[in-house]
Amino acid sequence: METRVCIYCSISFLPNKYSTRQKVCSSPVCQKKRQQESMRAWRQKNPNYFKYDESKGPVWLETQRKRSRVWREKNPEKIKLYRHTHQAEYRRYMKEYMRRYRETKKVSVKKPPSPPPAPPPQL
Repeated sequence: METRVCIYCSISFLPNKYSTRQKVCSSPVCQKKRQQESMRAWRQKNPNYFKYDESKGPVWLETQRKRSRVWREKNPEKIKLYRHTHQAEYRRYMKEYMRRYRETKKVSVKKPPSPPPAPPPQL
C-alpha cells in the first residue's frame, strides 16, 4: 500500500487499509484539527440546528422540557457522576449563576419610598 502525506503536518503515513479516503495521519494533534474542521463545516451547513424554532410553538417547548425532566428523574446517577467528574466547572458555574441571581433580586426588591421633604418653616 502506498504512503500518503498528512494534509496538516505534511508527514508521510501509511493509511488504514479500510479507510480509502484517509488524508490525515494518526497524530492526536492532526486528528483534533480534522475533527474541528469537520465540525466547523457541518455547523456552516446547518446553522440553525441548535437554535430553538419558535414556529414549533409553546406546546413543543413544554414537551421538550417534560422529556428532559423525565430523563433526569430516571437517570439521577448520571447527573451526580457528571457533577463529580466536572466539580470545578460546576462550582464555577453555580457561583456565577448565584451571583447573577442575587443581582436580579437586588434590583427587583424595591426600596421603601423616602419621606417627602419637610415643608419650609413659616414665619
